[in-house]
Amino acid sequence: MLSPVSLHAYERLPCTLMKCSWEAGWRSLLLRCYGTPASAEVTTAATPDHTLVLVTAGEVNLNIHGGGRWQRAAYRPGSLGMTPSGKEDRVRWHAQPYRMFQLHLPASAIDMVATQLDPSSTLPVRLPDVCGHTDHAIAHLMLALERAMGQGAPDLYAETAAHFLACHLLTHYVSPAPLRRDRRWDRALGEADEFMRTHLSQDLSLAQLATVAGLGTFQLLRAAKLVWGETPMRHLTRLRMELAARLLAQDELSITDIAFTCGYGSPAHFATAFRRFAGVSPRRHREQSRY
Repeated sequence: MLSPVSLHAYERLPCTLMKCSWEAGWRSLLLRCYGTPASAEVTTAATPDHTLVLVTAGEVNLNIHGGGRWQRAAYRPGSLGMTPSGKEDRVRWHAQPYRMFQLHLPASAIDMVATQLDPSSTLPVRLPDVCGHTDHAIAHLMLALERAMGQGAPDLYAETAAHFLACHLLTHYVSPAPLRRDRRWDRALGEADEFMRTHLSQDLSLAQLATVAGLGTFQLLRAAKLVWGETPMRHLTRLRMELAARLLAQDELSITDIAFTCGYGSPAHFATAFRRFAGVSPRRHREQSRY
């Protein structure tokens, strides 16, 4: 749920409000489009929500005072700023008028996705404080939201975008807490390993393996890197290739049958994967195994 502070944050800005997603009926996030004067000095509101700003037209050099120091940031169309929850900035500029989008992402959306990525984590999530940054995924998403808002898209569109944005921020901008190895991870990964070995012919997903292990997908990735030294999907590929090597040496099944047995939809895809793993083609490996 959006914070009331975010809803009234625009009152501090000496800008012209052009569009607002609240008026479009969206409640999962708040997107506003502003026309901004050539010069101003403001103190932004410290909201519980994470705030993103995207410049869409014009150029401006901002002087931003926050955290006890001034910093200068150049913004051009596509430039992005991020302000974490609870942070207040003093901002001043003198440049040509420019246009910007401001997006408030609810803290509840961040917390929900953080729990899904790592159910065991109890640490508070602190998203980054960034000025004049470039992130094409976020920029394209904010532009898509503006178009969807104008087309009357339902709040479901905004809710889906908020979930993706939270996942993107947590995955790319937040360092995971150190993971300690204990018996829980060994047991969980043992369950995943056994499931892989008995279902090598099937199309397995990371989410499916996480469910079997009783972990979140992000947690499974971290545990696998710590215990196995490789990702779950790389571990699965290695198990398939080891089985393929044994079957090729036995000379009982055709290469096509071995490809299907090891979970590959075509002999060509199997041959490419096996050559990458073993350094030779399946046929050559079979020939070498006969001597």
